[in-house]
Amino acid sequence: MINTLPEPTRQATLHQKNWQLLFDLLPEIRQTKKFGRVVGSKRMPDGNMSLPFWLEAEVVSKFFNTAYFLGIVSTFEWATWREGIDILNDPDTDFNDYGVETLCKLLTFVLRCDKFCEGYLVNSFESGAMTAIIEAIQAKVDT
Repeated sequence: MINTLPEPTRQATLHQKNWQLLFDLLPEIRQTKKFGRVVGSKRMPDGNMSLPFWLEAEVVSKFFNTAYFLGIVSTFEWATWREGIDILNDPDTDFNDYGVETLCKLLTFVLRCDKFCEGYLVNSFESGAMTAIIEAIQAKVDT
């Protein structure tokens, strides 16, 4: 279930120990070389072709589950959030320039996009954006 508390209220309820569940994934994320691969598209016994799909690395699934467990996936008009699109598409983005609320919205954006554009989450890990966002959240929470 998506947490629908207002952003500042919801994030104030995430204590350091809860955030640590997310931060504990960073070593595994940093060590991962390949975050997923496309599989499928083979001929079935009836002659039809199966559709290809993304098979995510275990750490991607752990991240997905942790983000929802912690309630950092928020409800907002992510599909029309132009600022988020611009932030994620800018290769020079310094995620440390943004607050925790915006960083969590970026995580939400990526997770939601992946539902409609399979592989977007994997690509966001492979580009380093997800690691940088999580590290930026950690830097904000730790101070």
